[in-house]
Formats: sequence, structure tokens, C-alpha cells
Amino acid sequence: MLVAVALRAGCGGASQHAAHVVTFDAAGAFPTVTIQGVYSVHNCERDTNVVVANARLFYVHSTGGIPPADLYFYDLRFAYAHFQADGCSPEELGDALANKLTHLQRNFLIHNLSSNLATAFSAALKAR
Repeated sequence: MLVAVALRAGCGGASQHAAHVVTFDAAGAFPTVTIQGVYSVHNCERDTNVVVANARLFYVHSTGGIPPADLYFYDLRFAYAHFQADGCSPEELGDALANKLTHLQRNFLIHNLSSNLATAFSAALKAR
């Protein structure tokens, strides 16, 4: 069972590459984590790779892989929080999603992730 949790992060009109602090609500008995971002091209490449890898694992474990997919959902949320904190751009994520996931995988994710991640993935794909 997936636990619905919120990711509190500002997405305001700041510069595309302005690192900032993101508060990640872990869930259950786990404490809230504060992530201090540090922008660099290297960090954004790493962040997008980790987001996509976790998205792929969530897909696999939601569509026939050994369940449950909860761990991969949590890891995906945490990776996306790092992506946000490091000030990476939607275009960078959109390129990684388009190049490393199939259309079927992207469509599944957009229709089966929490609304904040689905919205972020859709916007990233449109921004590229």
C-alpha cells in the first residue's frame, strides 16, 4: 500500500538554477529531512539519473515485478526532492525522462504517481 505523503517545496519564480532548501516529509515514524541544495551541472546530471532510475524501478515493481513498489515510490520522491533542492531545471528532467524511459513507462508514471510528481513529470516533458 502506498502511503500518500506531501513534498513541501517551493516552485516559485526563482532562477532555473538557484539551489535552495527543500523540506522532505518522509512518512510514518521517519523524521522530516531538510535538504540543502548545491547547484552544479554534475549534481543535476546525477539527480536526473537517480530520479529516472527510481521511476523505472517504481514502474517495474508496479507492473509485474516483485511487489510492493512502496520503497521505489519513496526513493523516487526523495530523489526528486534532491533534484529540486539542487535547482535543476525541468528541461533537464524532461530530457532524461524522454531519453531513458519508453513512452509506455512515462505514460504509466504520469497516470499512477502522486499528483505532485505526475504534474512535475508532465511539465518537465513539455519543457524540453
